[in-house]
Amino acid sequence: MIRSRAFASIVITVLVSCATCVGAILDAAGDTSAQDQPLHVLFSTGATSIFRIQLTVVAHLDGEQTETIGAKTYVAPLTREVKSILTWRAQLRVLSVAADGAEIEESLAGFSATPAEISATDPASAKMAQALNDALAGWIQERAIHYHETLSGQTTGVPADAGPPLDEQAPRVLSAWLLRALRPIVVLPARPVVLNDSWQEARSVALPNWSGVSGSESGQWLTAASGSKLEIRLDDVQQITAAVAAGPEKPPEGAAAATFRGESLSTVGLDDGRLVAATRSAARTVVWTLTPAAGLSAPPRFSARLAIEIEIENCDETACDNLHS
Repeated sequence: MIRSRAFASIVITVLVSCATCVGAILDAAGDTSAQDQPLHVLFSTGATSIFRIQLTVVAHLDGEQTETIGAKTYVAPLTREVKSILTWRAQLRVLSVAADGAEIEESLAGFSATPAEISATDPASAKMAQALNDALAGWIQERAIHYHETLSGQTTGVPADAGPPLDEQAPRVLSAWLLRALRPIVVLPARPVVLNDSWQEARSVALPNWSGVSGSESGQWLTAASGSKLEIRLDDVQQITAAVAAGPEKPPEGAAAATFRGESLSTVGLDDGRLVAATRSAARTVVWTLTPAAGLSAPPRFSARLAIEIEIENCDETACDNLHS
Protein backbone atom coordinates (compact mmCIF):
# COMPACT_ATOMS: atom_id res chain seq x y z
CA MET A 1 0.00 0.00 0.00
CA ILE A 2 1.50 3.35 -1.00
CA ARG A 3 0.77 5.84 1.75
CA SER A 4 0.95 9.62 1.54
CA ARG A 5 3.60 11.67 3.31
CA ALA A 6 1.04 13.43 5.47
CA PHE A 7 3.27 12.60 8.40
CA ALA A 8 6.20 14.28 6.74
CA SER A 9 7.69 15.02 10.11
CA ILE A 10 8.81 11.55 10.85
CA VAL A 11 10.76 10.11 8.00
CA ILE A 12 13.52 7.57 8.00
CA THR A 13 16.71 7.83 6.01
CA VAL A 14 16.54 4.36 4.54
CA LEU A 15 20.00 2.91 4.32
CA VAL A 16 19.82 -0.71 3.33
CA SER A 17 22.15 -3.50 2.40
CA CYS A 18 19.69 -5.82 0.66
CA ALA A 19 19.20 -4.85 -2.97
CA THR A 20 16.60 -7.55 -3.53
CA CYS A 21 14.24 -6.28 -0.79
CA VAL A 22 14.51 -2.49 -0.90
CA GLY A 23 17.15 -1.76 -3.50
CA ALA A 24 14.58 -0.24 -5.82
CA ILE A 25 14.01 2.56 -3.33
CA LEU A 26 17.70 3.39 -3.09
CA ASP A 27 18.16 3.17 -6.84
CA ALA A 28 15.32 5.61 -7.32
CA ALA A 29 17.02 7.98 -4.90
CA GLY A 30 20.33 7.46 -6.64
CA ASP A 31 22.10 6.52 -3.38
CA THR A 32 23.77 3.15 -3.07
CA SER A 33 26.82 4.21 -1.06
CA ALA A 34 25.34 3.71 2.45
CA GLN A 35 23.44 0.47 2.15
CA ASP A 36 25.31 -1.10 5.08
CA GLN A 37 24.06 1.48 7.60
CA PRO A 38 21.16 1.07 10.07
CA LEU A 39 17.92 2.99 9.75
CA HIS A 40 17.62 6.36 11.43
CA VAL A 41 14.64 8.58 12.09
CA LEU A 42 14.48 12.12 10.78
CA PHE A 43 12.10 14.51 12.54
CA SER A 44 10.35 17.67 11.40
CA THR A 45 8.86 20.10 13.90
CA GLY A 46 5.06 20.28 13.91
CA ALA A 47 4.37 17.05 12.04
CA THR A 48 1.44 14.93 13.26
CA SER A 49 0.07 11.43 12.74
CA ILE A 50 -2.92 9.54 14.17
CA PHE A 51 -3.08 5.92 15.32
CA ARG A 52 -5.75 3.56 16.59
CA ILE A 53 -4.63 1.40 19.54
CA GLN A 54 -6.31 -1.65 21.02
CA LEU A 55 -5.16 -3.14 24.32
CA THR A 56 -6.27 -6.52 25.67
CA VAL A 57 -5.35 -7.53 29.23
CA VAL A 58 -5.81 -11.15 30.35
CA ALA A 59 -5.33 -12.48 33.88
CA HIS A 60 -5.13 -16.27 34.05
CA LEU A 61 -4.84 -18.55 37.08
CA ASP A 62 -4.23 -22.25 36.67
CA GLY A 63 -3.58 -24.86 39.34
CA GLU A 64 -4.80 -27.66 41.50
CA GLN A 65 -7.00 -27.76 44.56
CA THR A 66 -7.29 -30.62 47.02
CA GLU A 67 -10.48 -32.22 48.26
CA THR A 68 -10.64 -34.78 51.03
CA ILE A 69 -13.35 -37.43 50.96
CA GLY A 70 -13.19 -39.81 53.84
CA ALA A 71 -9.63 -41.01 54.28
CA LYS A 72 -8.54 -40.03 50.77
CA THR A 73 -7.34 -36.69 49.39
CA TYR A 74 -7.96 -35.91 45.73
CA VAL A 75 -6.53 -33.27 43.41
CA ALA A 76 -8.86 -31.36 41.09
CA PRO A 77 -7.83 -28.84 38.39
CA LEU A 78 -8.56 -25.17 38.92
CA THR A 79 -8.69 -22.56 36.14
CA ARG A 80 -9.80 -18.92 36.17
CA GLU A 81 -9.41 -16.30 33.44
CA VAL A 82 -10.69 -12.75 32.94
CA LYS A 83 -10.18 -10.43 29.97
CA SER A 84 -10.74 -6.73 29.41
CA ILE A 85 -10.28 -4.67 26.21
CA LEU A 86 -9.61 -0.97 25.66
CA THR A 87 -9.36 1.00 22.41
CA TRP A 88 -8.39 4.63 21.89
CA ARG A 89 -6.91 7.12 19.45
CA ALA A 90 -3.36 8.48 19.78
CA GLN A 91 -2.09 11.55 17.95
CA LEU A 92 1.65 12.11 17.75
CA ARG A 93 3.07 15.61 17.31
CA VAL A 94 6.72 16.59 17.03
CA LEU A 95 7.23 19.55 19.36
CA SER A 96 10.89 20.24 18.73
CA VAL A 97 13.91 18.65 17.10
CA ALA A 98 17.46 18.30 18.42
CA ALA A 99 20.62 16.58 17.22
CA ASP A 100 19.85 13.42 19.21
CA GLY A 101 16.11 13.16 18.44
CA ALA A 102 12.89 15.01 19.14
CA GLU A 103 10.43 15.96 21.87
CA ILE A 104 7.11 14.23 21.23
CA GLU A 105 3.59 14.98 22.42
CA GLU A 106 1.17 12.05 22.36
CA SER A 107 -2.50 12.91 22.89
CA LEU A 108 -4.84 10.10 23.96
CA ALA A 109 -8.61 10.37 23.34
CA GLY A 110 -11.65 8.51 22.00
CA PHE A 111 -11.61 5.73 24.59
CA SER A 112 -13.97 2.75 24.53
CA ALA A 113 -13.98 -0.32 26.76
CA THR A 114 -15.17 -3.92 26.79
CA PRO A 115 -14.88 -4.85 30.49
CA ALA A 116 -14.28 -8.33 31.82
CA GLU A 117 -17.43 -10.32 32.53
CA ILE A 118 -18.34 -10.57 36.21
CA SER A 119 -19.11 -14.19 37.15
CA ALA A 120 -22.32 -14.73 39.08
CA THR A 121 -21.33 -18.22 40.26
CA ASP A 122 -17.61 -17.96 41.07
CA PRO A 123 -16.82 -15.25 43.67
CA ALA A 124 -13.06 -15.56 43.14
CA SER A 125 -13.37 -15.03 39.37
CA ALA A 126 -15.76 -12.14 39.97
CA LYS A 127 -13.20 -10.51 42.26
CA MET A 128 -10.45 -10.92 39.63
CA ALA A 129 -12.66 -9.40 36.93
CA GLN A 130 -13.75 -6.47 39.10
CA ALA A 131 -10.18 -5.63 40.06
CA LEU A 132 -9.10 -5.65 36.40
CA ASN A 133 -12.07 -3.54 35.29
CA ASP A 134 -11.50 -0.99 38.05
CA ALA A 135 -7.80 -0.61 37.20
CA LEU A 136 -8.46 0.00 33.51
CA ALA A 137 -11.51 2.21 34.07
CA GLY A 138 -9.50 4.47 36.34
CA TRP A 139 -7.01 5.10 33.52
CA ILE A 140 -9.55 5.99 30.81
CA GLN A 141 -9.33 9.74 30.49
CA GLU A 142 -8.08 12.09 27.82
CA ARG A 143 -4.51 13.20 28.39
CA ALA A 144 -1.37 14.43 26.67
CA ILE A 145 1.97 12.84 27.51
CA HIS A 146 5.43 14.04 26.58
CA TYR A 147 8.68 12.15 26.04
CA HIS A 148 11.92 12.18 24.09
CA GLU A 149 12.44 9.94 21.07
CA THR A 150 15.93 9.26 19.78
CA LEU A 151 17.04 8.79 16.18
CA SER A 152 16.67 5.02 16.62
CA GLY A 153 13.16 5.20 18.09
CA GLN A 154 14.18 4.72 21.73
CA THR A 155 12.11 6.69 24.24
CA THR A 156 13.06 8.37 27.50
CA GLY A 157 10.96 10.26 29.99
CA VAL A 158 7.74 8.31 29.34
CA PRO A 159 5.52 9.09 32.37
CA ALA A 160 4.07 6.30 34.51
CA ASP A 161 0.49 7.25 33.58
CA ALA A 162 1.19 6.63 29.88
CA GLY A 163 -0.21 3.12 30.37
CA PRO A 164 -2.84 1.57 32.63
CA PRO A 165 -1.75 0.18 36.00
CA LEU A 166 -1.30 -3.58 36.25
CA ASP A 167 -1.65 -5.80 39.32
CA GLU A 168 1.99 -6.88 39.14
CA GLN A 169 4.43 -7.59 41.95
CA ALA A 170 8.05 -6.49 41.77
CA PRO A 171 9.87 -6.77 39.49
CA ARG A 172 7.33 -4.94 37.29
CA VAL A 173 8.82 -6.12 34.01
CA LEU A 174 5.45 -6.33 32.23
CA SER A 175 4.48 -2.81 33.29
CA ALA A 176 7.80 -1.44 32.02
CA TRP A 177 7.36 -3.26 28.71
CA LEU A 178 3.77 -1.99 28.39
CA LEU A 179 4.74 1.69 28.72
CA ARG A 180 6.95 1.42 25.65
CA ALA A 181 4.86 -1.06 23.67
CA LEU A 182 1.84 1.27 23.71
CA ARG A 183 3.78 4.01 21.94
CA PRO A 184 3.00 4.05 18.19
CA ILE A 185 6.64 4.06 17.18
CA VAL A 186 9.21 1.36 16.47
CA VAL A 187 12.64 0.88 18.02
CA LEU A 188 15.12 0.36 15.20
CA PRO A 189 18.09 -1.97 15.71
CA ALA A 190 21.63 -0.79 15.10
CA ARG A 191 21.81 -3.11 12.11
CA PRO A 192 21.29 -2.63 8.37
CA VAL A 193 18.09 -3.83 6.73
CA VAL A 194 18.93 -7.25 5.30
CA LEU A 195 15.88 -9.29 4.38
CA ASN A 196 15.54 -12.41 6.59
CA ASP A 197 18.62 -11.42 8.58
CA SER A 198 18.19 -12.58 12.19
CA TRP A 199 20.16 -11.99 15.37
CA GLN A 200 20.12 -12.91 19.04
CA GLU A 201 21.96 -11.34 21.95
CA ALA A 202 22.19 -12.20 25.64
CA ARG A 203 20.96 -9.58 28.10
CA SER A 204 22.33 -9.17 31.62
CA VAL A 205 19.70 -7.84 34.00
CA ALA A 206 19.40 -7.54 37.79
CA LEU A 207 15.81 -7.61 39.06
CA PRO A 208 14.47 -7.31 42.61
CA ASN A 209 13.09 -10.51 44.19
CA TRP A 210 14.40 -12.68 41.32
CA SER A 211 17.66 -14.64 41.24
CA GLY A 212 19.52 -16.55 38.54
CA VAL A 213 18.13 -14.15 35.97
CA SER A 214 18.82 -14.96 32.32
CA GLY A 215 17.72 -12.67 29.50
CA SER A 216 17.94 -12.51 25.73
CA GLU A 217 16.72 -10.40 22.82
CA SER A 218 16.36 -11.57 19.23
CA GLY A 219 15.17 -9.94 16.04
CA GLN A 220 14.63 -10.43 12.33
CA TRP A 221 13.84 -8.38 9.24
CA LEU A 222 10.89 -9.84 7.28
CA THR A 223 9.02 -9.02 4.12
CA ALA A 224 5.82 -7.03 4.56
CA ALA A 225 2.63 -9.06 4.77
CA SER A 226 1.27 -7.05 1.84
CA GLY A 227 4.28 -8.01 -0.28
CA SER A 228 5.00 -4.33 -0.91
CA LYS A 229 8.64 -3.38 -1.40
CA LEU A 230 7.80 -0.04 0.19
CA GLU A 231 7.27 -1.72 3.56
CA ILE A 232 9.22 -4.12 5.74
CA ARG A 233 8.51 -5.87 9.04
CA LEU A 234 10.70 -5.99 12.13
CA ASP A 235 10.18 -8.85 14.60
CA ASP A 236 11.68 -8.34 18.07
CA VAL A 237 11.49 -10.84 20.96
CA GLN A 238 12.62 -10.31 24.57
CA GLN A 239 12.77 -13.16 27.11
CA ILE A 240 13.63 -13.49 30.80
CA THR A 241 13.78 -16.55 33.06
CA ALA A 242 14.47 -16.51 36.79
CA ALA A 243 13.81 -18.09 40.17
CA VAL A 244 11.66 -16.22 42.68
CA ALA A 245 13.98 -15.64 45.65
CA ALA A 246 12.07 -13.09 47.74
CA GLY A 247 8.95 -10.99 47.96
CA PRO A 248 5.26 -11.89 48.14
CA GLU A 249 5.52 -14.32 45.21
CA LYS A 250 7.97 -16.58 47.04
CA PRO A 251 6.04 -19.39 48.76
CA PRO A 252 6.80 -20.22 52.42
CA GLU A 253 7.40 -23.82 51.33
CA GLY A 254 8.36 -25.09 47.90
CA ALA A 255 9.75 -23.06 45.01
CA ALA A 256 8.63 -20.60 42.34
CA ALA A 257 9.95 -19.89 38.84
CA ALA A 258 9.22 -16.77 36.77
CA THR A 259 9.31 -16.08 33.04
CA PHE A 260 8.68 -13.06 30.83
CA ARG A 261 8.27 -13.01 27.08
CA GLY A 262 7.51 -9.97 24.93
CA GLU A 263 7.25 -9.81 21.15
CA SER A 264 6.68 -6.92 18.76
CA LEU A 265 5.99 -7.35 15.05
CA SER A 266 6.07 -3.91 13.43
CA THR A 267 5.47 -2.93 9.82
CA VAL A 268 7.51 0.10 8.79
CA GLY A 269 7.15 2.13 5.61
CA LEU A 270 10.46 2.38 3.80
CA ASP A 271 9.33 5.43 1.86
CA ASP A 272 8.67 7.56 4.95
CA GLY A 273 9.82 5.46 7.90
CA ARG A 274 6.69 5.71 10.00
CA LEU A 275 4.91 2.85 11.68
CA VAL A 276 2.19 1.37 9.48
CA ALA A 277 0.92 -1.22 11.94
CA ALA A 278 2.10 -3.34 14.85
CA THR A 279 1.05 -6.43 16.76
CA ARG A 280 2.64 -6.72 20.18
CA SER A 281 2.19 -9.24 22.98
CA ALA A 282 3.79 -10.06 26.31
CA ALA A 283 3.21 -12.30 29.31
CA ARG A 284 4.60 -12.55 32.82
CA THR A 285 4.17 -16.00 34.36
CA VAL A 286 4.99 -17.35 37.81
CA VAL A 287 4.77 -21.09 38.50
CA TRP A 288 4.69 -22.36 42.09
CA THR A 289 5.62 -25.91 43.05
CA LEU A 290 4.51 -26.40 46.62
CA THR A 291 5.36 -28.98 49.26
CA PRO A 292 2.94 -31.91 48.84
CA ALA A 293 0.26 -32.28 51.46
CA ALA A 294 -0.14 -35.48 53.44
CA GLY A 295 -1.57 -38.23 51.29
CA LEU A 296 -0.38 -36.70 48.00
CA SER A 297 2.45 -38.25 46.04
CA ALA A 298 3.09 -35.25 43.75
CA PRO A 299 3.50 -31.61 44.78
CA PRO A 300 0.65 -29.31 43.72
CA ARG A 301 1.46 -26.69 41.09
CA PHE A 302 -0.07 -23.28 40.51
CA SER A 303 0.61 -20.67 37.86
CA ALA A 304 -0.44 -17.05 37.49
CA ARG A 305 -0.18 -15.41 34.08
CA LEU A 306 -0.73 -11.75 33.26
CA ALA A 307 -0.79 -11.23 29.51
CA ILE A 308 -0.99 -8.23 27.16
CA GLU A 309 -1.98 -7.98 23.50
CA ILE A 310 -1.66 -4.72 21.57
CA GLU A 311 -2.69 -3.77 18.05
CA ILE A 312 -1.62 -0.46 16.52
CA GLU A 313 -2.77 0.86 13.15
CA ASN A 314 -1.95 4.12 11.39
CA CYS A 315 -5.07 6.13 10.55
CA ASP A 316 -3.63 8.97 8.48
CA GLU A 317 -4.88 7.55 5.21
CA THR A 318 -7.56 5.00 6.17
CA ALA A 319 -10.39 4.82 8.70
CA CYS A 320 -9.37 2.62 11.62
CA ASP A 321 -12.76 1.56 12.90
CA ASN A 322 -12.22 -2.19 13.08
CA LEU A 323 -9.23 -3.58 14.92
CA HIS A 324 -9.15 -7.32 15.29
CA SER A 325 -6.69 -10.13 15.76
